[in-house]
Amino acid sequence: MELRHLAPVLALFASFLQAKALQNAYAIDTFENSTSLAHWHVSGPGSLRLGTGHGGSGALLTFRTQQQSPVTVTWTPSSPVPNVQNPRLSLWIRSSEDVEVTLQVNDARGKSMVSVPIEPSLEHPQEGEWQYVAVPIKKRLAHLGILIRSRSHTPVQGDVSFDKVLLSSGKDAFRLGPEQPIQARSSRWDLPIMGVNIHLLRDEASVDLARAAGFRFVRMDLLWSNVERRGRFRFFAYDLLVRQLEARNMGVLWILDYGHPDHGGGVPRSPEDIAAFSHFAEAVATHYRGRNVRYEIWNEPNNAQFWAPSPDPVEYAALLRPAVTAMRRADPSAIISSGGISNVDLGYLSRAVDRSFGPMLSAISIHPYPKNKPESIAPAYSAMRSWIKKEFGDAIELWDSEWGYSSTLSDADSGGGGKSERHRKTQAILAAREILTVWTLGFSLAVWYDLRDDGKDPDDPEQNYGLLDSDGHEKPAMQAVRHLMDSATNRKFMGMLPQPPPGVHAVRFEGEKDELTIVWTDVPNRNAVFECVRNNLVSVTDMMGKPLDTKAGSKGYLRIRIAENTGPVYVLFRAPSRP
Repeated sequence: MELRHLAPVLALFASFLQAKALQNAYAIDTFENSTSLAHWHVSGPGSLRLGTGHGGSGALLTFRTQQQSPVTVTWTPSSPVPNVQNPRLSLWIRSSEDVEVTLQVNDARGKSMVSVPIEPSLEHPQEGEWQYVAVPIKKRLAHLGILIRSRSHTPVQGDVSFDKVLLSSGKDAFRLGPEQPIQARSSRWDLPIMGVNIHLLRDEASVDLARAAGFRFVRMDLLWSNVERRGRFRFFAYDLLVRQLEARNMGVLWILDYGHPDHGGGVPRSPEDIAAFSHFAEAVATHYRGRNVRYEIWNEPNNAQFWAPSPDPVEYAALLRPAVTAMRRADPSAIISSGGISNVDLGYLSRAVDRSFGPMLSAISIHPYPKNKPESIAPAYSAMRSWIKKEFGDAIELWDSEWGYSSTLSDADSGGGGKSERHRKTQAILAAREILTVWTLGFSLAVWYDLRDDGKDPDDPEQNYGLLDSDGHEKPAMQAVRHLMDSATNRKFMGMLPQPPPGVHAVRFEGEKDELTIVWTDVPNRNAVFECVRNNLVSVTDMMGKPLDTKAGSKGYLRIRIAENTGPVYVLFRAPSRP
């Protein structure tokens, strides 16, 4: 059947599945009939009425709120809600970015069971778009509330829409199949350019492994103190690396950083030292003009380790502006980013890069480094992306120019440090999830830190960030990364499953003759179960590409159990014929 004939059938099938889901759930409110809103009450300056929902009608709350006086819309049933096994509350909600929204769920005694902020997610990362929220609850639901307050000290006037508030059983497996409806981002969605951090100028064997894994460039310090000698600039060692990379069709992201003994010795602060750094930056841009090179001005200037004795965004701005101006003079087409900001510090960045200067940059860089849960950066990414768009429009990219996980973890009770098999497996899982996260959020460029361990001490986290050990041998993380990037090669990113169970994520890639869905969970100590249709199923493999055991599920389906400590699962289907 041709795709144009298949589309209406798929749409009908999707509608059937949605209707079936509603039949198997207790509808707190779908806002589609005359009794809608009957059990909802608004506390504070606001009013509730029917409006446009996620599909059909929905609830529209118009409000005026501030931090100290939130507005709350609450639901209380006229009779007890039914008992449900492994109950799960879900809804669709949309709000403006200038308010904080919190979902609160209480039991019959008024005790809070759930109080969670409603924030952008991997599936719905843009502020202001419809968010799907699903949370497990422990007891019978008796009361729920949606609390709205201003993010700032000034009052905010606006509205919040919500729809399809459902209570369902979390014991049911969700299902995967070819051509399953997904949350598509746009008609075109390119994956980020992937790079890896290095610390050695001469390590061709490791660079070969990086290229084989799918990395297209390396990130490396271009140290001012190594290049300038008595006012002259020598790039011999760095040129050797560039030639090695170009021979492999790879590029480099140079970090122009750190002090010089002839110019103050540390962070350039005096007008003379700042001018000297700008002269160095201009020489770099002149020397590498026309090469496959990008630039980052300083490393983590908001970190006292790199901007001693204490970070100062005004000081950094005084260094950044003349350096970029000098580089643009030498090479107007140079690709230049601000220095990667540690931990997504928007407050610092908004003071360091203002509206008048921002357009001179090609990109703004961040170093996310969330602890143990890559997916948790979605709200910070969304806030950063919204700020860039508001201040500078669409011309400036957002880069993740450094982020990784050490194979030395904090739970020392298991022993072995960065060399233990369990810790290295955990690093591999986090590496795959990190890359899936930067792919789904939409960074233009992303860098894994680090290619190679910086030492042999198994208990020092800083020495164990590598995909390779200190001798250049592959760790499990390299194998997981290579399998993931190989799997995406020659396939197009299509989108994510829009309504996953809590903590579960599923992303789909489309090949010429197949469809790949990658499924994982970010919730520790809780298994998730899904079923995949047998028809057109090619394989189910783990994050290393090894076949996984499956069990018989519902008629026509196989059942797969996943957990956070098993890592992503790859489900490959033959695709229906396409025109």
